[in-house]
Amino acid sequence: MSSQHPTSLSDEVIRGTKFYVAMRWCIRGLGFISSAILARLLVPEDFGLVATVLVIFGLVSLLFDFGVNWALIQNNKATDEHFHTAWTIRLLQSVVVAGLLAAFSPLIAQLYGDIRLEMTCQILALGALIRGFENIGTIKFQKEMKFSQDFSYNVLPKIISTCITIGLAFYFRSYLALVVGTLLNNLVMVVASYLVIKFRPKFCFTKASDIWSFSQWVLVRNIAEYISMQGDLIILSFLSTPTKIGYYRWGTELSFLAITEIQQPFGRALVPGLAKIKDDHNRLIAAYLKALSMMTMVAVPVALGFGAVSHELVPLFLGGGDKWTPVVPLIESLVFFAMCTSMYGISGNLLIISGDVKYTAYIYWIQAMITMITIYPAFYFAGIQGIAYSRALIGIVMFFVVSSLVVNRCEVSFKQIINVVWRPVTAGVLMFTILINIANVGMLESVMVLLFKIILGAILYILFTLILWWLAGKPDAAETGIIEHIKKYSLNRRVKEKMR
Repeated sequence: MSSQHPTSLSDEVIRGTKFYVAMRWCIRGLGFISSAILARLLVPEDFGLVATVLVIFGLVSLLFDFGVNWALIQNNKATDEHFHTAWTIRLLQSVVVAGLLAAFSPLIAQLYGDIRLEMTCQILALGALIRGFENIGTIKFQKEMKFSQDFSYNVLPKIISTCITIGLAFYFRSYLALVVGTLLNNLVMVVASYLVIKFRPKFCFTKASDIWSFSQWVLVRNIAEYISMQGDLIILSFLSTPTKIGYYRWGTELSFLAITEIQQPFGRALVPGLAKIKDDHNRLIAAYLKALSMMTMVAVPVALGFGAVSHELVPLFLGGGDKWTPVVPLIESLVFFAMCTSMYGISGNLLIISGDVKYTAYIYWIQAMITMITIYPAFYFAGIQGIAYSRALIGIVMFFVVSSLVVNRCEVSFKQIINVVWRPVTAGVLMFTILINIANVGMLESVMVLLFKIILGAILYILFTLILWWLAGKPDAAETGIIEHIKKYSLNRRVKEKMR
């Protein structure tokens, strides 16, 4: 039985990853279309204004976020009462957040010296209240690995919301398109949540103690994670102008864009799988190392490759001539932060599944403090580019901090972790260094240069990875599995050709 189970679990995770990658790319594809249109209809100040409110809204939300989703997913014995209780807690959270944001909207507008923020806060507060009624039964799609249903629930409402936001942008031609679009997106998601599943939540507190025993540390962790990830925008909102904040927001969003489309689908499929085997330590660690190896193998070239071609990609994507060129150097630095977070994110999932969620809280509070301490000096000496540099350095440091905690708490050797990441990272950095120094290729158009660099980057990364793998003695790692899949695919093709 044990020999078959790991294969079955691995197949489920791979199948789920495929579904979630497709789901994320559908959503992101819609986001690409929407962002490309909005960037042409709106100005950087519009995005900066909304970003300022979203930072405040996100912080207030996290102060009352008890991580009930995580509590349900990691609990293999969760009943309907657990779901009812979780929904009740989440609804009350939304009521409090919406009330606070609406009540303090005049003060926020006065603090930032922009009267537009008052109405923006009030509209987003209404959206938060509406979202609180979302059917929590949809968590069962992820928990029970019902990937196709989860796909439909997340993609179809996004299609509707994207069309609405684009229509609003043509109508308003201002920041109101983003604000009202967010409100209507929440409404669409709530309606959809009751159409896709028969489960109906109701008010209940019977399992509050069970959920709180886990969620209290998720709350502490989430607050710290938010500060560490959004602390730059919090400080920038006081130090800089909406236009520069808009540049930095786009730099951050685009640097995480490609990597998020891999990390989130993989993690969404992986976490329920790890939860099923969390009582079998050897299998859990083996699954973790395999997941870390695969994530690094894919995340490194995607993140660094995106940064290396940003000079050609950003003008094509955002348009507007030179309007968005200040975003390019930001992306080239922030992709290193994105790369590191995708790697230590796998380790964070392991700690949560292993019951060490409070230690992840400690980690993120360390990161949050480092972020808040370093951002002002970085901005003082080098402006928003200095903040991008500091974020990249923080990401590298935090990878080693989180890895050290995994070594201490989960009985994994540091050598095991380094062995699965050093080759892809080295190959990726070499690829990035070569590509970023290619200023132009003859008299080619920007689109052709972009295609050339993408193809060259893929060739370089594969070549460097295979060379390093060969020099390391051909260890049994992700490279081995990839080569075996290629051989199997080639063999199947030859067999099919002979059968013809």
